[in-house]
Amino acid sequence: MGGRGSAEVVRKRQLRRREQHRKEWRQLRAGQKRRYYAQSKRNNRRKGKRWTPIEDARITAKDRPPDRKLSKAMGRSMQAIQQRRSILP
Repeated sequence: MGGRGSAEVVRKRQLRRREQHRKEWRQLRAGQKRRYYAQSKRNNRRKGKRWTPIEDARITAKDRPPDRKLSKAMGRSMQAIQQRRSILP
């Protein structure tokens, strides 16, 4: 039970199901994304304030923690962190 072979079988089954039920899969995925981003929307202590060079360094560091932890520590939403990272060089 388990192992790489069974993981590949499960993955193929998931992809086949997703292909057969596209509309249901899209609704499911949209719900997952809504729940994921709703978790950190409450972290808005710094909303509307300028980003500091220290914050920029933290979100672009190679050994940075996950965005969820950064969000809690910095008081910014995960979406704000991801958007900021996308515009930084």
